[in-house]
Amino acid sequence: MAKHHHRGTGIGPAAHPVVTGRHRLLAVCVALSLSATVHAQQAQEEAVELDAVHVAGIRGAVHRAQDIKRDAETFVDSVTALDIGALPDRSVTETLSRIPGVTIDHFLSVGDPEHFSAEGGGVAVRGLTQVRSELNGRDSFSASGGRNLSFQDVPSELMGGVDVYKNQTASMIEGGLGGTVNLRTRLPFDQEGRKVGASLSVNYGDFVEEYKPSGSLLYSNRRQTGAGEFGLLLDVARSELATRTDGLFVRPFFANANSDLDGDGGNEQLWLPRGADWRTLEYERQRDGAYVALQWRPNADVEITGTAFQSSYDELWYEDAIFVSNDPLQVALDASQPYELDGNVFRSGRLTQAGGVPMGTDIRASHRESKTTDLSLGLKWQLGDLTRFSTDFQYIKADTRALDSTVSLGVDVPWIDVGLGGVPRIGIDGSFTADPANYYWGFTMENLVDNVADELAWRADIDHSFESAGFLKGFRTGVRTTQRTATNIDTGYNWQPVFQAWMAGWAAPAELPGLDLDATVNSSLVNLQTFASFYRGGASTPGAFYAPVLATALGYPASYMDIHAAATPYYLCCYGGFEEREVGGEYTNRQREDTYAAYFMLEFGLDSALLDGNIGVRVVRTENTADGFLVYPDVPYAPYLGAGEVEPISARNAYTDVLPSLNLRWEPADNLILRFAASKAIARPDFGDMQAYQVLTVGTRDGVTEPQQGTLPIGDLELTGSSYDNPYLDPMRANQFDLSAEWYFDPDHGGMAWINLFHKDVKDYFRRQTQLVSYPGADGNAYDYLVTRPVNVGTARIQGVELGWNQFFDFLPGAFSGLGMSANYTYIRSSTRVPADSDTQPVDTDGSTFGDLPADGLSKNSYNLAVFYEQGPWQVRFAYNWRSEYLLSIGPNGYNGEDGGIPWKLPVFSDDFGQLDGSIFYRVTDHIQLGLEMNNLNNAEQRTIMKQGGAGDRVTSWYVNDRRYAATLRVNF
Repeated sequence: MAKHHHRGTGIGPAAHPVVTGRHRLLAVCVALSLSATVHAQQAQEEAVELDAVHVAGIRGAVHRAQDIKRDAETFVDSVTALDIGALPDRSVTETLSRIPGVTIDHFLSVGDPEHFSAEGGGVAVRGLTQVRSELNGRDSFSASGGRNLSFQDVPSELMGGVDVYKNQTASMIEGGLGGTVNLRTRLPFDQEGRKVGASLSVNYGDFVEEYKPSGSLLYSNRRQTGAGEFGLLLDVARSELATRTDGLFVRPFFANANSDLDGDGGNEQLWLPRGADWRTLEYERQRDGAYVALQWRPNADVEITGTAFQSSYDELWYEDAIFVSNDPLQVALDASQPYELDGNVFRSGRLTQAGGVPMGTDIRASHRESKTTDLSLGLKWQLGDLTRFSTDFQYIKADTRALDSTVSLGVDVPWIDVGLGGVPRIGIDGSFTADPANYYWGFTMENLVDNVADELAWRADIDHSFESAGFLKGFRTGVRTTQRTATNIDTGYNWQPVFQAWMAGWAAPAELPGLDLDATVNSSLVNLQTFASFYRGGASTPGAFYAPVLATALGYPASYMDIHAAATPYYLCCYGGFEEREVGGEYTNRQREDTYAAYFMLEFGLDSALLDGNIGVRVVRTENTADGFLVYPDVPYAPYLGAGEVEPISARNAYTDVLPSLNLRWEPADNLILRFAASKAIARPDFGDMQAYQVLTVGTRDGVTEPQQGTLPIGDLELTGSSYDNPYLDPMRANQFDLSAEWYFDPDHGGMAWINLFHKDVKDYFRRQTQLVSYPGADGNAYDYLVTRPVNVGTARIQGVELGWNQFFDFLPGAFSGLGMSANYTYIRSSTRVPADSDTQPVDTDGSTFGDLPADGLSKNSYNLAVFYEQGPWQVRFAYNWRSEYLLSIGPNGYNGEDGGIPWKLPVFSDDFGQLDGSIFYRVTDHIQLGLEMNNLNNAEQRTIMKQGGAGDRVTSWYVNDRRYAATLRVNF
């Protein structure tokens, strides 16, 4: 068995002894960024390559990832790119999905089932989204209100590899409850001499029918001088992408008695859908990255490294949609038209209601710009033969600015034809929707975000080996402190009506004013949307309709003011003009978090028994502050509660965690390794969940009418508060255990198989619940409000198994010897115990409740299957990734409301989803490769499922998007 911890008298490669073993591997010291944490340093130091053979391409990447796994101190799985820009996928999120136990969802934001994402997001490890992100072992994050990187923001072209740590050691930075994802970049001392690499791609989406470029350039060199050895690495990358997604939706079912099917004058009670709608979304993004690394080795004992990394992301997506905005309890089935029922549940037919079915047509545009900058400087110093000291400083800054803008028209269509079974058939009266006189301006809604966050971190570590060859091998100890600040400005979604059906005859004329395309405000802001090639021709074209143009949404606030100003003369009362929310003021939250950590880890081993491991403890103190605003209610009949005052508030919270860990590794037989790990982990709440912001609201109780004059006593009022944040949240905590067997049955040819059992007991889950909270009134008395906000509540148990197998079939004859494969499968089982609460429990549209639901984001089954071929100049790879159904959200937009006095919210699941990707490369010379990279070759259809009782569970949405192709040139010297 090879010894797993290489200690020497110096820092350079010559300081590390050659390690022999039955699999003929030669350990090589890969110099690391000195700002990396100890676990990231070891992952690269322990990387190995075949003795006297240079292994590159797919085979070399598989070998490198296998060696990292074998030599790691805890449970790690990796993906490595030996060539420049050669990660197996064109985004970091897609690369992560190839790792066992890691899943991504294909939606633009977590919990939003209405907007598909081609590249995916929402990374979860073993079903938990509380995943810590690192860049070279250091903190890295986006200013999106969370704690981690938006992995889709990071240029994959700059990455040398991705490591996923599924348990931890005391030396690892805390915060990864599900796991820790470490993104690795290259350093100039990683390779001998000069290295120049470049890649150039042209990306094409066959649905959006657009071409977009991508490219990267790397230069690295190292030189010996009179002052020692110097290294310089420069790396830049740009990637652009365009995609299109078409979607269809069948909305929730309601039980009503509006339809007389047999003509007897009595209405039958039926389960009818609220309606159906459709949309098309186009997505564009530009991702830029720049990276500089400097290394200086003045002598064999000292090494200094400085790095600067910056990634920026510019994302724009926009959709044209038509959607139902009706009262679902008024929907009827038109018995004069053909229809089909399953018992009393709708299957197909014509839906209508008195006065027409109110719908909206909109343009929604979301434009986000984000940037993360990371600067670090570190020192590594060999203090004699047995002791090594390292320290580094890091400064990271991130910012995000976003506008989410929706402008809608209204149209009351005479009917909607819907047919269920497979992709739904949807029809409307095309002549009606093609007449602009049937439309009116509906609403505007904007949300603005302006976030900035930064962090200053310092750490120092001592690594000492014991001179004797006894059971105790050495120890590591260190300290780390951080200071992180975040300023988040979020105006919330500011929905303002122009005209709505419910305003007719009250705030607006009984006949809402139709669009006059001759009017300047209308002719420049709307057009006719025809939906060419809708759903790739796989669904009946619902018909054209008028909708606002993209410039209307992006023209905020001027376009909003024009629309509202043009409508003001029609108002009978109350609604008029546009009220813009000022960015800042009461929507501003400032937070600061200081952490202080220290650890001690003892390394041990029995050389005769081929057993080693580590045991240690990490102690961390966390101190949080949050400054924001409390907004009091403003209603004329309860002046004693307040008059809309905005009051600054400040919150303080602190906690200390003791995090023990144990890792064991044993080789009972040649190339068979058994591992065990036990540790305690935490995941701090997102900054967006810890803001100090509270809005208090007042309404009257059932049966009480708002008076025109005078006040109401407190007994006639319902006092509520909507708060999406809680600055007093504590972290989620877990006890976690891993047990595995790794069999390296053919190490010379990448052959290995493994099984990994894992178990997590989690407590202090983040869940929204309603509680009574007391606030002072304007009269000096205290009043209790029912406030809904995130709290720590409940427990969960997550357990499962990961299976894997890698092998190259070199024993096959002739050209078949280039074949290889990699397969892994993950099974996860979970159970949660969260106290029942009206805000967190799903409720059907008839008021009935649901049984226990799984943890959100967790698929029971997932797998990856990849087939390789590498022979001569050819490198071919096809990979299929699949995950089973999982809970997306409870009561997201479109699946919640209050109708007939019943507040309802439905659970929405993602259906199982699998996608086939591939690449084919041909090596023209030793330095040049040409290839074709392909995504979504199987034209995968993403579906979501809504759960209902009386109406039954059913698919509620269907999406298709592009097959993506990239013609790629890679050059390496």
